[in-house]
Amino acid sequence: MTSTPQRSRSVSRVWTAMVQLLGIVRKELSEIVRQPRLLVVMVLGPFLVLLLFAAGFDQQQTVLRTIFVGPADGPYEASVDDFTDELRRYVDSAGYSSDVVAATALLDSGEVDLIVVFPEDPADAVLSGEQATIDVLHDKIDPIAQTTVEVSVQVAVQELNATILETVVGEAQAALVPYTDNVDEAASLVSELGEAVAAGDDAEVARIANELSVSANSLSAITEVSESLAIRLGAGDDELAEFGELSQSARDFEAAASSLGGIVDEIGQDDVESVEALLDLVTENGAEVTTLDPRVIVRPFRSETANIQREQVGIESFFAPAAIALLLQHMVLTFAAMSLVSDRALGLFEVFRVGPVGPGRVLLGKFVSFLAIGAAVGAALFAALRFGLDIPMRGSPTALVLGGLGLLVAAIGLGSVLSLIARSDTQAVQYALLALLAGLFFGGFFLDLDSFRYPFKAVSWALPVTYGTNIFRDVMLRGDDPATADVIGLAAASIVYCGGAWLLLARRLRVT
Repeated sequence: MTSTPQRSRSVSRVWTAMVQLLGIVRKELSEIVRQPRLLVVMVLGPFLVLLLFAAGFDQQQTVLRTIFVGPADGPYEASVDDFTDELRRYVDSAGYSSDVVAATALLDSGEVDLIVVFPEDPADAVLSGEQATIDVLHDKIDPIAQTTVEVSVQVAVQELNATILETVVGEAQAALVPYTDNVDEAASLVSELGEAVAAGDDAEVARIANELSVSANSLSAITEVSESLAIRLGAGDDELAEFGELSQSARDFEAAASSLGGIVDEIGQDDVESVEALLDLVTENGAEVTTLDPRVIVRPFRSETANIQREQVGIESFFAPAAIALLLQHMVLTFAAMSLVSDRALGLFEVFRVGPVGPGRVLLGKFVSFLAIGAAVGAALFAALRFGLDIPMRGSPTALVLGGLGLLVAAIGLGSVLSLIARSDTQAVQYALLALLAGLFFGGFFLDLDSFRYPFKAVSWALPVTYGTNIFRDVMLRGDDPATADVIGLAAASIVYCGGAWLLLARRLRVT
């Protein structure tokens, strides 16, 4: 008999709780739905912004327009014209001028991005053992653009140095006969020397011995260059041993050939055969060695970059997930921040106390309503990105949905905490804007999180958008599952902010 009233009271309490919860949900949803323009702006606004960004961004504009300045009668103008193709990868040449004032005016007007000023007389500095300085002038205030300028200039100057060195090495090697031709020439001279010795023609012997000495000297020089380069490049022990044997045999041949010049009158067939044997050893050791290309000596390495991702990620594709994460956080955070402040101003906290409506029930109602709005807006935005801007979706949609829901829950919790801290609508709006700015700078939108040093990186960890951005990019662009650290971080942020909001609201409602 007593169980029936108890059961009735339990059902009544559950029904009351459901009515209160649905009332809060209905209140929050109706306030938002009554503003159709707000919903349109929330969905179409970000899509249009991303569309304009994708259409307007031109990656070619990141190549710096550069004017070169130097003496009117100097060698630089011809060099700039000759190296235009090589420099195009780093800068876009705007021509050559001898008037630095006119070039500065172009920089001031924005017609060029850089001024490269060549030294008046680089030979004086170089011959005195100092490096000639190339001055580069710009007016960038963006630190990232400044870094781009510095890197581009360093690479371009290195390319210029390498080109000059390549020319010097090429001219030096022009005096040397290529290895195989040199060996053939030496073999021919040795044969002619044997014939001259057999004929007893001392004058011819002297001439051939002198030419053979020059040929042997050139052969020794090119083998030493090859050995030195192999050592600098860290060749293996076997390769270094082969180069060492080649260089040694070439030096022995050079010494033997040079010694013939001092005994012209005494050269016999034994001497010729001895020199011929040394040359045969050089030929045997150098079967795999040829004259090195000057470009190889100056630039022994070349780079080939390969992205292990399945497809190239465009600039609009890279920023789209971060933009959606930032928008979703800011939207529901602002709703939550304004909601509780508005409830307090309207006197609803007193109604909650009289109800009584506990903090958990109040927060749950708001979470359900804002979560529904955020989920609907997020779905519309992701659909617009996928089918309107062709942003890739390479990973699991389920992982994307779960990551988005986690982001919304954490953001609503953070907004609720800010709302309970704020004392007015104005303060709540300012707190929401501060959270937006923090998300822009610390949430991974522009800068990678590794760019921040400790303890300032903790600001990034405190923002739900940080984890949302990482999850969205991993799923959409990489095709990977969310990283464990991001899942744990988002879960921890949700628990901390939701728990903090409950404690603050319970204190405001004086619930024990």
